[in-house]
Amino acid sequence: MATDHKTLQPLEFYKTFLDRKSRPDGRKLLEFRKMTLNAGSIGTADGSAIVKCGNTTVICGIKAELAAPEREEPSKGFIIPNVTLPSLCSSQIKSGPPGETAQAATQFIAELVNNNIIMDLETLCIKVSKWAWVLHCDLLCINLDGSLLDACVMALVAALKNLKLPIVSYDEEMDKLVSNPDEKMSFDTIKQPVTSTFSLFDNGILISDPTFEEEQLAAGLTSITMEGTSVTHMYKPGGCTLDEKQVKKLIQQSELKTKEVARLIEEACSSSIAER
Repeated sequence: MATDHKTLQPLEFYKTFLDRKSRPDGRKLLEFRKMTLNAGSIGTADGSAIVKCGNTTVICGIKAELAAPEREEPSKGFIIPNVTLPSLCSSQIKSGPPGETAQAATQFIAELVNNNIIMDLETLCIKVSKWAWVLHCDLLCINLDGSLLDACVMALVAALKNLKLPIVSYDEEMDKLVSNPDEKMSFDTIKQPVTSTFSLFDNGILISDPTFEEEQLAAGLTSITMEGTSVTHMYKPGGCTLDEKQVKKLIQQSELKTKEVARLIEEACSSSIAER
């Protein structure tokens, strides 16, 4: 009977749990799923990370190349994100060109990049107006079960912290780049933003880290990006509105997750360095 109820009236089925301040997977309303992180596991990438948040799994691989900076921003390098959702990651994702979910996730990451929330792009510049690093950051979701943005941001930050590039300098007299492939460098200007997604239901109930099904049933979604105790970005793609009290509650929950993610990234990156 419970299975029939969930199939025929999924929202009503969920509300029977929410009214008891619980969820079908056993979590409390504002409880996040278990997160795991592994950095540096892709040997062919310049930087990489694999993140699992509940059943949502995202792999990030970074490949670097050199190019001329944009004329309008001659002292900045580039981070070019691309989120891919293959049809195998979820029965709800169709094969073919990138769908709305993948495009929205890519645009979200690009906004964080362009607003210097992830790192200062000027640190990627080698010679103003001449040479800069271009970081192609491919984020592949191999299993989609909600909170995609959270996993993508976590994977990207961890992969950037794992990034190792040749030390390259510009020779003024010879007008060319000089490098030693045996000498590697990392970037200490990478920030540590953490994104936390929440679902809001019509009865005013808020839940943390929604599954894909909970996202589909909710009346609205909100993703809050924080660094430490500071909110750096808020994303709300439509749906019902939040009052001031609800926003404060979500920020408090986001701050708790930010501390946990910071610990996971530090441990994973330290472990990957020790293995090199």
